[in-house]
Amino acid sequence: MSATPLFAAGELVSVDPATLREVGRVVATEPEAIGEIVAEARMAQERWAREPFEQRSRVLRGVARALLDAGEEIAETIVAETGKPIVEAYTSELFVCLDNLIWLASHLGRVLRPERVPMPQLHVRHKSASLRYEPAGVIGIISAWNFPLGVPLTQAATAVAAGNAAVVKPSELTPLTGAWVEELFRRAGAPAGLVRIVQGPGETAGDAIVRQRGIHRVVFTGSSDAGRAVARRAAERLCPVTLELGGKDPMLVLDDADLERAVEGALWASFSNCGQVCSGVERIYVDASLYEPFVARLGERARALRIGRGSDPRTDLGPLVTEMQRARVEELVADAVERGAAVVSGGGRPPLGLPGWFLEPTVLAEVPADARVHAEEIFGPVVIVASMENESDGIRRANASRFGLGASVWTRDRQRGRRVAEQLEAGSVWMNDHAYSYGACQAPWGGRKESGYGRTHSKHGLYEMSQVKYTDADRGRLTPPWWYPYSEEVVDGFRGALGALYGDGVRGRAAALVAHRHGLVALGRRALRR
Repeated sequence: MSATPLFAAGELVSVDPATLREVGRVVATEPEAIGEIVAEARMAQERWAREPFEQRSRVLRGVARALLDAGEEIAETIVAETGKPIVEAYTSELFVCLDNLIWLASHLGRVLRPERVPMPQLHVRHKSASLRYEPAGVIGIISAWNFPLGVPLTQAATAVAAGNAAVVKPSELTPLTGAWVEELFRRAGAPAGLVRIVQGPGETAGDAIVRQRGIHRVVFTGSSDAGRAVARRAAERLCPVTLELGGKDPMLVLDDADLERAVEGALWASFSNCGQVCSGVERIYVDASLYEPFVARLGERARALRIGRGSDPRTDLGPLVTEMQRARVEELVADAVERGAAVVSGGGRPPLGLPGWFLEPTVLAEVPADARVHAEEIFGPVVIVASMENESDGIRRANASRFGLGASVWTRDRQRGRRVAEQLEAGSVWMNDHAYSYGACQAPWGGRKESGYGRTHSKHGLYEMSQVKYTDADRGRLTPPWWYPYSEEVVDGFRGALGALYGDGVRGRAAALVAHRHGLVALGRRALRR
């Protein structure tokens, strides 16, 4: 059975990946209309930037109320478009958004208020300096399908909190969920045009956003290859970009780990959202002393997961989002098996009697080093497990990846866990848990290496969407001695100042004062002139 086509007569067609039935349609935005949308957003933003912090907070709290009121309908839409279990629609989408909105509303004033800059040096002590965090302008947000509300709404909310407007392009696979981002701000009483949705594929609508000179920053979530293309396009006009890209998170199970907790944590971190999580666990390195019982128990628990339609509250695992995605994951599994990997559980399509893009949760062991699953992002319900000699071996293997989004350490010894965490090359490292901090919005989110750059969430996300401006005031009582005219005395004076201020020890500084006393006196006279 074939899926409904995604495009039809200028419309985006949303398809349920569990049933392959049409969910609904939205009108695709004409590329030539995107410039007008951006211009309207800019007009709204210029007014919005003048609003006090209290008004920004009121609107964000209004969005939170609107989300609570419409939560059940939105959750059902998320499930229909992505196939994810209804529990995950609440936990990884609605919960994350509400936490973000309330955190921003409660903290934006403290984070973004002007900040005094101390000026203790002798030559600038008469200055009064501060930093201001001003809005960047219009933020272009190009989002992904795996968290179709959680990602674009939190990013749009952060943009608005910082005094910006947002033009959001949701994934063409989840247009109905994406449309809620603009609708929630409308229901909250946000100014018209402040948050706008652009519907269409990345190749046209997304590219048009990146090209628009009225867009002052682009925030992109997606694959590393697509992120490179966005960064190249934005670089043509020196537009800054925040990139949240792929991942291949490692999990290190040390010899003192709680085995059962580690197994349950691995199960969820590997297979939630059918493995379609940028910070999902794809590689598990287990101390040799725990390896065999860990593998056996993880395989047993994976086989017990309930696969089905996300609308059933008992479902643990839904489908992959597209036929192409499933085919790619199957290709990676087949490559590993052909090279000698052992299939501990899964590896095939479940006999459900449903036409969707389902795949069994798959645990692979004894995977050869040349298998593609070691290097490539899987983005599906597949995890590889390997034995490690010790924590040093685990750290080395965990870091041997071109990705660096997240990682986790499983141990009963917190001090040991912190020591290991400090050596892992990742944007976030969790101990005895994994990836949860995306739902704790005071924590920053972002990666290293090919997982991207920049941060969303937390105060760092607000700073990312701001322009930092330094300002100072001169009390006017002294004339800067480095002003014109120049002379030999000025040169001698600054030689003395260098030694007196930055020389080694008391003797060295005193020697500079004596050797260049005439020049220093001349500098003093220059400073006192009117």
